[in-house]
Amino acid sequence: MRLTQHNAIYLHARRYREIINVIVKYGFGYLLERIGLARLISGDKYRKVRRLTAPERVRLMLEELGPTFVKLGQILATRPDVIPPDYIEEIKKLHDRIPGVGFDRIKEQVERELGIRIEEVFSSFEPQPFAAASIAQVHRAVLKSGQSVVVKVQRPGIERVIKADLDILQSLARLAERHIPESRIYDPVGLVEEFAHALQRELDFTREGWNVERFRRNFEGDYSVYVPRVFWEFTTRRVLTIEYVSGVRVDQLDKIEEMGISRKKIAEKGARAILKQIFAHGFFHADPHPGNILVRPDGRIAFIDFGMMGRIDRYTRYKMADLIKNVVKRDEERIVDILLDIGDAGRQCNIGELQLDVQDMLERYYGRTLKEINMTGLLNEIFATANRYGIKIPPGFALLSKAILTIDGIGRQLYPEFDFIKIAGPFVKQLMKERYSLPYMARVLRANLGEAARSLLLLPDLIGEIYDKVKRESIKIDFEYNGLEKFAFELNRMTNRLVFSMIVAALIIGTSLIIRSNAGPHLQGFPIMGILGFVLAGVLGFGLLISIIKTGIM
Repeated sequence: MRLTQHNAIYLHARRYREIINVIVKYGFGYLLERIGLARLISGDKYRKVRRLTAPERVRLMLEELGPTFVKLGQILATRPDVIPPDYIEEIKKLHDRIPGVGFDRIKEQVERELGIRIEEVFSSFEPQPFAAASIAQVHRAVLKSGQSVVVKVQRPGIERVIKADLDILQSLARLAERHIPESRIYDPVGLVEEFAHALQRELDFTREGWNVERFRRNFEGDYSVYVPRVFWEFTTRRVLTIEYVSGVRVDQLDKIEEMGISRKKIAEKGARAILKQIFAHGFFHADPHPGNILVRPDGRIAFIDFGMMGRIDRYTRYKMADLIKNVVKRDEERIVDILLDIGDAGRQCNIGELQLDVQDMLERYYGRTLKEINMTGLLNEIFATANRYGIKIPPGFALLSKAILTIDGIGRQLYPEFDFIKIAGPFVKQLMKERYSLPYMARVLRANLGEAARSLLLLPDLIGEIYDKVKRESIKIDFEYNGLEKFAFELNRMTNRLVFSMIVAALIIGTSLIIRSNAGPHLQGFPIMGILGFVLAGVLGFGLLISIIKTGIM
C-alpha cells in the first residue's frame, strides 16, 4: 500500500527531518523549497561545504544519509541516460567506503539464519570483514570440510531502515513531479519504484545464489571464465555462503604482470566474457567494476558479487547490435529510428532536432579511425541525448550500456591499444546473421500476420464504436506540434511501405501478364522480361520484409 506524503512524514517524522537536514547541509535546500517543504528547513548549514563541487556534495550527502541512499547512488551510477558523467564519476567512489558492523551482531545474525552455532558450521570465521557494502558485509571463513568460503551477511535491521527510506523517497518523488515540471522528463516516481524493486530483490540472498547458478551454467565448458560454487545448505535469505575465489583485481596491473599473464589477453578475454553475457546469454553482470572482476593465477577471469544482474530479451539484443552497427556506419537516420523503436517517446520529442544533434555528435569523430573513437562513451552520449528529447530508454539498455562502458574502460587500462569494436564485431555479426536467418524471419512474419489478423477481426467493432460516438457527440482532437511530428514520421514510414507493397504487387501482376502472353525474347522457353520482373519483385519484396523485421512491427 502506498503512503501519501503526509502519512510518510508522520510515520517516519524523525527520519524525514534527518534527511531534510542533510539535504540542506549539502546545499540542496532550494529543491526542498520548490516542493513545498521549506517549513521543515532549520537554519543555513550549507556554509561548511560551499567550496566543494556539486558532484562531491551529492556523494558526501548520499554517504551521510546511509545505506539506502548509498545503494541508490550506486544504482544511479548505472544510468548515464539520467545522471551527467561528472556526477557518475564521483558517485562511483561510493564503492567499498561503508564501515562494517561489529562481529557480535554478525555472529548473531548468522546463527539465527542457519539455526546452528557458528562453530558447528565453520572451523574458522574471520571477525573482520574484508568487504563492507550498504546492504551486507563479507567475511572469509573455512567450512568444517576444509573448503575456503566467503560468507555474505545482511546488515542486521537493514530491511526496516530501507522500508522507511523508500517510503520517504516515494513521497519526495511525487512532490518533485508535482512541483518541479522539468523533473518529469526523468520520471522521478518511476525511478524510485524501479530502485525499490531492485533493492527488494537484492535483499533476498537466495536470488543472488540462483544468479550465480545460472551464470555458472551459461559458462559451462568455457574455460576462460571461472564461476564460484554456492553452498546452499549454508545459504538463506540473509546469509549467502559461496566458494572463495583467489586472484587479483583486474586493475592491479603490476600483480598481473608478476604472475606472467599477458595484459592484452586479459583485456580481450574479459571483453569477450562480458559481450558473451550480453549478446549470447541475455543475462549479464550489471556491475562489472574492477573490484568485481578477478584474474586467477591460471589466467582465467572470475566474476564475483552477483547481486546486480541485467536481463535482456532477444529483441533488445538485436536492437543493441543494430545500434552499434549503425554508430560504426555513422548513419544518424537509422540511429534515431532505433532510439524511437526501443524508447518511449513523449510529446516533447522533436525528431528533426534529435537527428541533427546525433549528426553533430557523429561529425565530431569525422576522420578518426574506429580504434580512436571511444565507442561506449559515444553510445552513452546518444542515450543521454535521447533522454533530453523525452525518449525514455528502458533500464535494461542503460545497464547494458554501463556494462559495456566499464569493460571498455578496463580494457584500455590493461592494454592502451585495446579495440572494443574489433572484439565486439563477431558478436554483432552473429546476431545480425541470426536476425536475418530464414527461421527467425518466418517466426516474425508469422507473429505479425497473426497480430494483423487479430486486428482485422477487431476492426469492425472499433469502427462501429467510433461511428456511434460521432453520432452521439463531437470528437475533439488536439494536435501538438511535437506529437504531430512523431505521428507524421510514423505515418510517412507506413505510407512508404504501403506504396512499396503496391509497386511489388504491380510488378508481380505485370510480370504474370508478360509470361502469359509469352512475348519478347526467351531464355529456356521463358520470356526474359518476365524472368527479370519476377526477380525484381522478389528483391523488392525481400527488402520490404527486412524493413519490417528491423523495426519488429508491421
